[in-house]
Amino acid sequence: MIKRAEESGRLSPGQTLIEATSGNTGIALAMAAAIRGYPLKLIMPSNMTEERKASMAAYGAQLIEVGAGAMEEARDLALAMQERGEGVVLDQFANTDNPRAHVEGTGPELWEQTGGRLTHFVSSMGTTGTIMGVSEALSPKGVRIVGLQPKDGNIPGIRRWPEEYLPKIFDRSRVDEVIDITQRESQECMRALARCEGVLAGVSSGGAVSAALRVSAAVDDAVIAVIVCDRGDRYLSSGLLSAEAGADDPAPVGVAEHLSALALLGTAHPGPHYVYVSSGRYPDDHPEHPNEPWCGDCRRSLPAARAAVVETGGTLLVVEAGTREEWKGNDAHPLRQPLREGCTFGLASVQGLPTLLRWGASPTGGGAELARCGPELEAAETEADAARIVGEFIESTKGLSL
Repeated sequence: MIKRAEESGRLSPGQTLIEATSGNTGIALAMAAAIRGYPLKLIMPSNMTEERKASMAAYGAQLIEVGAGAMEEARDLALAMQERGEGVVLDQFANTDNPRAHVEGTGPELWEQTGGRLTHFVSSMGTTGTIMGVSEALSPKGVRIVGLQPKDGNIPGIRRWPEEYLPKIFDRSRVDEVIDITQRESQECMRALARCEGVLAGVSSGGAVSAALRVSAAVDDAVIAVIVCDRGDRYLSSGLLSAEAGADDPAPVGVAEHLSALALLGTAHPGPHYVYVSSGRYPDDHPEHPNEPWCGDCRRSLPAARAAVVETGGTLLVVEAGTREEWKGNDAHPLRQPLREGCTFGLASVQGLPTLLRWGASPTGGGAELARCGPELEAAETEADAARIVGEFIESTKGLSL
């Protein structure tokens, strides 16, 4: 963006650059501005990590903070400062030279380095420059373009923009599929990347890899590229990579997340591995069962399942089937469906809640069901009955393997 602005005459020596950023582009701009001799003012939300702020300041950038998570405010302020003649905004959200770098660089590199075998490209969507540029380069070659956005809250580097703030470079028609990713899923995958793969990546990268795991579980014979676009050392002060933060991994997941969670079981968590299919939970303000399963059979047996799996030294993944309305009488529920032909990975043909499965997890990310216990748990009338049934099932299956 700086090079093209210089070539067009929009940017001259000594002018001040202004940019709104959540971190990564700002750090890169600070480095490039230092090399090219431009003063730089970066506007960012106040809740960005101290490592990001320190990196920008180390390159000589002036930091201006706005409200926590307020990227829209940061963008508005940058343009207002430009209107007042305080500098030049490169505007990564509207600058066509942003995706152009990926049309000319990232896209062709991926195609060449996969020997022309690439089938899917997965990327988080922030400014959308990466996904727009790669899509322009690779969609004509038949590559499926998958973007992701946050399902809840804010994930640094991934945005669900209000319509009026959608980046002007974004073209919906260039994205074949959009996956909603949760903050918890992104953080859990980020920790797994560091501890199991030696890749110290940031939260948006965890989200992107988790989305790629979802894609990989649903296709065969695919070559999937995913962008790891931020570094974990910029999140150390947040505590997200600490042992304490990962103490409760894996957290309960919904139906949409369960494939990526299953893929992480064998790589990130000790065996033996079990999967408990539960109902969704009542809200925190429920008068009788706050944050507990709405299914009474699940309330009776889930604590016993957790305790029994802990006794084995293994891992229990809880998959929540959803609300009463989503499950009851819904023959089209995803967990009720059989596995597609030729596929062994994923939960399938679950007809009742709760269902406890012995899962054979592979260290390479695959896996398959080895045994299940369902109707017996539904028939348990007391917590003691449920605990006995769970204990017998786990004792009989803990030695099973793929």
